[in-house]
Amino acid sequence: MKLYLFIIHANNKKAQKTWKAVKEILSAEDVPYRSYYTESEGHALEIAKKISYINRDQIEAIITVGGDGTIHEVINGLKDMPEVPVGFLPGGSGNDIIRGLGFNKKKSLAYILKRRLLNKRNPNKIIDAGVLSFPGNKRRKELFVSTAGIGFDGEVTKLTNRSWYKKWFQRFGAGNFAYTVSMFRLLFSYKPVDAAVTVDGCEHQFSSVWLIAAGNMPYYGGGMKICPSARPDDGLLELCIVHGLHPLKLLFLFVTVFSGNHKELDGVTILEGRRISIASKVPLTVQADGELLGTTPVECYVIPSALSIKV
Repeated sequence: MKLYLFIIHANNKKAQKTWKAVKEILSAEDVPYRSYYTESEGHALEIAKKISYINRDQIEAIITVGGDGTIHEVINGLKDMPEVPVGFLPGGSGNDIIRGLGFNKKKSLAYILKRRLLNKRNPNKIIDAGVLSFPGNKRRKELFVSTAGIGFDGEVTKLTNRSWYKKWFQRFGAGNFAYTVSMFRLLFSYKPVDAAVTVDGCEHQFSSVWLIAAGNMPYYGGGMKICPSARPDDGLLELCIVHGLHPLKLLFLFVTVFSGNHKELDGVTILEGRRISIASKVPLTVQADGELLGTTPVECYVIPSALSIKV
């Protein structure tokens, strides 16, 4: 009998609450499962790596209960088992990956489990994965599901992850506001830099770059539609480069980004391609799926049809 394997972000109260309800449904439906609880940052990655040594024939699906960071770790831990279906239940602050997959928040947890994640007749969705590699470490390749961000948003992520207020907001189910607070704290102190962006062999030079986002999906930062036309099944990454703006104009951009209308503004360039490299004179912070990964220079490319997702 195949098992459903659940990886739960144990330090997140929202994830704990979701998992409590999930267990009741699993017991009522007599679903065979095994659960794993994360204990620290990076633990979901290690759990997924250990799971990858289990016989594939014993696994029905792996389901995360957590946020984008938990999903990011699990996907990277399962690099050797890309054919294993992975499902997601929301339990974080941003939940941009689930949002990008069209997750319907209006549906009950029981409906999502019974009709979607546990329904063997429900076809899996095959999606692309983005990959980040750092020239200084040729062996390191980091998969991402939603969006990679470079520059200002990387610094916002860094500040938020180190802040006391992120957990405070999460207690009230308003984790997204932590990123907003960090953005305002950095808005007038961050110094944009010049950057070279090469897309499929064509080089573009940009002055005073605030941020560069590479999207496999449209969203990041808790619902910001930064790469509005990005699709996880087209074999492409969409790039959004924000450059040459006064901080107050950047603030206006963030007002419009939730609808995707920022793409019409001056200082916003949208590109798309399969392979991208980014270089800057000053190292820029790189994050993906809300996880800090390193600094520029960085290369980014897409692997078509890389992941099997239960939605």
